[in-house]
Amino acid sequence: MIGTALLSLGLALLFLGGLGLFRFRGPYERLQAAGVGDTGGSLVFLAGLAVSCGWEATGGILVLLGLFLLFTGPLSTHAIAKGAFVQGERARGE
Repeated sequence: MIGTALLSLGLALLFLGGLGLFRFRGPYERLQAAGVGDTGGSLVFLAGLAVSCGWEATGGILVLLGLFLLFTGPLSTHAIAKGAFVQGERARGE
């Protein structure tokens, strides 16, 4: 029951992050939506998998995968934003 709820919440966050890519216009707004949806959604989804499958089956692998996503998601978002800034892309209103 709890595992299914966490899986559903994770999928909803991932879907909303993907929807933000189409909804927002500027590159920084898109990165914000995708970064929050990606990091939050994937971690909640992995927590749901750990609860559903049990800790004994895949718990250690899911923790390592979660740590990997926790560090690489914001790092890649920052690299893309820095590249856009260097290329001269400015936020709306500036």
